[in-house]
Amino acid sequence: MTPEDTKQRRLDEGATAVLVRQRDRDRYWSALFAPKLKRPSLLALYAFNAELDHILALVSEPMAGQIRLQWWRDAVDLASPATRTGNPVADALSVAIAQHNLPKDRLRGMVDARVPAMFGDPPLDDRALKASLRQTEGAVFELAAAILGDRGESAKLAAAHAGVAYGLTGTLLKLPFLASRQKAILPSSYLESRGIDLATIHRGETSESFGAALADLRGVASRALQQFRATAPGLDRSAWPAFLPLTLVKPYLRAMAAPDFDPLHTVVAISPLRRFWRIWRAARRKTL
Repeated sequence: MTPEDTKQRRLDEGATAVLVRQRDRDRYWSALFAPKLKRPSLLALYAFNAELDHILALVSEPMAGQIRLQWWRDAVDLASPATRTGNPVADALSVAIAQHNLPKDRLRGMVDARVPAMFGDPPLDDRALKASLRQTEGAVFELAAAILGDRGESAKLAAAHAGVAYGLTGTLLKLPFLASRQKAILPSSYLESRGIDLATIHRGETSESFGAALADLRGVASRALQQFRATAPGLDRSAWPAFLPLTLVKPYLRAMAAPDFDPLHTVVAISPLRRFWRIWRAARRKTL
């Protein structure tokens, strides 16, 4: 590697670190507890995931979003040590793929799983919702564990549970934003079976049945967290930093279960100091 290549790689790594710190602070903090040599690859993965989420949040025209998602799909397909796109996140991810032999199909799956949401198509049912979460957040946990050295079946199973717990909690936290933009990412059949009219949700109107449905979903997230805890003993200790963000699931679910909580208008906020403290404590204890 030439001095120019080394300099450019460091610039790419710096750019990805800044992006993750801005858009996914909890995973940025979690990466700080990983070995120093692993952090650039972790941050490249987290930046990639943050960029995909940003497309969904930023783009209102489905075809424009599809074009951006296709760009990332192509960037993953063409990733190699000799290929540069000029995009620091894509180029840092390319280095991570080469260094850790990350499966491109798993990364492409993270892109493809965003397409239905881009077109406003919610999962068909509960099983489809969980499958989507495993393809997105679950893949992040699984690939982060692989970067840290654990590619075992226990790590993959733990990542699947983690993806449902963390991803579903995040989905519930985003409901005020999604409802205001008339986006539905909860299964329509799930809502219809409980007599919930999607149009009322888009108008910001809550109901007792809607509150009960969300309580059920919080239960799903909580059980997934318990399933992760049951599989966690099978993880290699080196992989633990990948799962540190899970320590925030329980306090978020608790806040959303408060009697005066309005799921379509209240934005749950946990102070940065408290979030970092929980991540730090989980890193030291290696338990959630």
